[in-house]
Amino acid sequence: MPPLTRSLPLILALPIAVAACGPQTARQALPPDPGPRAKALAEVKDQLDSVSAPLQAPGIAAAAAAAPAPTVEPLVGRGFAQIATQPGKTHNEKRLLAIRAARLEAMRDLTEQIHGIALQSSTNMTGSRIEIDQLAARISGTLRGAKTRRITPRGTDGYEVELEIDRGTLGYIVRMARGY
Repeated sequence: MPPLTRSLPLILALPIAVAACGPQTARQALPPDPGPRAKALAEVKDQLDSVSAPLQAPGIAAAAAAAPAPTVEPLVGRGFAQIATQPGKTHNEKRLLAIRAARLEAMRDLTEQIHGIALQSSTNMTGSRIEIDQLAARISGTLRGAKTRRITPRGTDGYEVELEIDRGTLGYIVRMARGY
């Protein structure tokens, strides 16, 4: 038997073995007990990867398109604000400003979840004693389609606002951030 004929089964089995060792999906890479946010983000990432897959591998994209789309919980952002610290003249004006401040805080929370947060830190030491320890955080990103889920009074001097972004809007934001 010629050497090529003997190695033909091995050559044919090699692409199958390489495909089995290929990159994991985000859901497969999750730890054993992930939180609901981690699951939701992994599912959205897998869906986005399957959308961009036709450019890379048509056979895999067709298989992914045939699979039913999993339901993904929306991302939720929460914000809190106190009424007494607001600069309004009347109690009602302060109350409305507190709701607005809590809403902006919830938007910031959503932006952190979608785009991440940039941290900078510096520490100055004299001898073996810390003199100055600084930490700065910066969040930058576009947020579209955030819907108010609820506005809840907290005690007598505060509000909590919950905003949510559905998976379709989240996918759009991530695609735009990636430059598609």
